[in-house]
Amino acid sequence: MPSTFESPMMLKMAEPLIEYARHLEPLFPHMEWNLKRSGHTIDTAQYLSVALYMTTVVFVLCICVAVIPMVALQGLAKSYNNILFSIVVAMVTLTYILLLPIVKMSRRALLIDLDLEYMLKDMEIQLSSGVPLFDTLVNIARGEYGECSRICEGIIQEVEQGKSMTDVLDDVGMWSPSEYLRRTLWQIVNALKSGSNVAGALDAISNDIRLEKENKIRSYGKELNLYGLIYLMMGIIIPSMGVTLMVILSSFLGKGIITESTFYLILGGITFFQTMFILFVRSKRPVI
Repeated sequence: MPSTFESPMMLKMAEPLIEYARHLEPLFPHMEWNLKRSGHTIDTAQYLSVALYMTTVVFVLCICVAVIPMVALQGLAKSYNNILFSIVVAMVTLTYILLLPIVKMSRRALLIDLDLEYMLKDMEIQLSSGVPLFDTLVNIARGEYGECSRICEGIIQEVEQGKSMTDVLDDVGMWSPSEYLRRTLWQIVNALKSGSNVAGALDAISNDIRLEKENKIRSYGKELNLYGLIYLMMGIIIPSMGVTLMVILSSFLGKGIITESTFYLILGGITFFQTMFILFVRSKRPVI
């Protein structure tokens, strides 16, 4: 299913801006690679034209909602903050759209690496059993290997259109967001060209992926020790000792200095810290 940026309606509405987008292409030399590796099928000019169109729409909506009513009620002199707000929202929208392919590329690489080791083991077993490479890819495409199955399905479609297997694998490896999948496909291409054993190359790559996952787990385990110490200090020791110290000082400095709202403020700060800390630790957890 095509994304919003690739829908025919969106491309048609953004078509008047495509000439302006072509002038902006030199400013984004890596955009084509990012688009290909994130799974988009449109080129850089089309994507930039859609980005300019959506930014313009957001800016116009902000003007209509936040600026025009304020100008009608209080005049133009008191509406500069709303105009600045509309500009900031438009710039944030443009920045988000331009960074979206990089985010999607990273997410897609994680999805590929999540199932790649199991896919390679399956391919190795089938190839060692005498199943041809094309039939192996067909079986992988029918399997439940997530993004890896979808990539194999695309390879099969291109081969059935008349392209050679080595050319298709070489192209897919070039545009792959996953380094391990890129190495896998290029190893298969080299094995096909040299006539060597493809199953042996797949076994070596799957072992490398497994060792890399084990190293990530060990590294994450070591980081958890530091995170636990930080949580113990910032979430338990400092708040409890700080509140006790404040209660003691209040007897010398007077009750008006430390009020009930102070303790609610401390409670809110601790809750915010713990929430952000949990989100931070979850973001550091390796995807295995």
